[in-house]
Amino acid sequence: MIKTCIRIEAICGFVTEKIVADIGSDHGFITKNLLEKNKVDFAFVTDISSKCLDKAKANLKDFSSRISFLQGDGLEMFLDERLAQKNVISVPNQIIIAGMGGKEIKKILSLDTQKKFKKFILQPQKNVFELRQFLQKNMFEIVKDVLVKEGIMFYNIIVANRAKAEQNLTEMELVFGKTNLEKPSADFIDFVKTEKGKCEKILEQKKVTSIEKRFLMLNKIDLGGKNV
Repeated sequence: MIKTCIRIEAICGFVTEKIVADIGSDHGFITKNLLEKNKVDFAFVTDISSKCLDKAKANLKDFSSRISFLQGDGLEMFLDERLAQKNVISVPNQIIIAGMGGKEIKKILSLDTQKKFKKFILQPQKNVFELRQFLQKNMFEIVKDVLVKEGIMFYNIIVANRAKAEQNLTEMELVFGKTNLEKPSADFIDFVKTEKGKCEKILEQKKVTSIEKRFLMLNKIDLGGKNV
């Protein structure tokens, strides 16, 4: 049975290729969702932790013929030619990296110096601004950048492809996400309302320059006439 999770459902909704890699898969819930719905034909499930990989193997035992479990750091098993020849009979066409910090995701993407992989789905837990900056400077095109709410938590999901030129993002787009601003969802509107409340609460107590700047930026967001 698929683990119910708005974040996972949203990530899986952006998968467009039939062979994927779930990097740092932990329990393997993303891959399980994809395979149970027959959205992919084959998946590489990777994690640096053998214990996490064992959890994923247990959760995905019914799909073992459609999975290659690989223990390693980031993309190393695909980028190191010796490891690739030993472990991988094919290569993934879309890379999923979810649940890590933005700095860790940057580190993983930086290892692909030959630009072997072209399509990515990224779900950073923090340092989202820094990740967007990295993608812009390293010629990735952000084609989707959305925010989803699960419980009281908000999650950014970025769909990015390799590009031939640097994408020109504004400061607002780097902070809040290009498609969030272009077409604000109910979750994004809720996020803006929540963030404004946080800023107001802090500014009632003391003046903080960084919070003042963020509050001003939040007030510049066009929510299509929907007041927050």
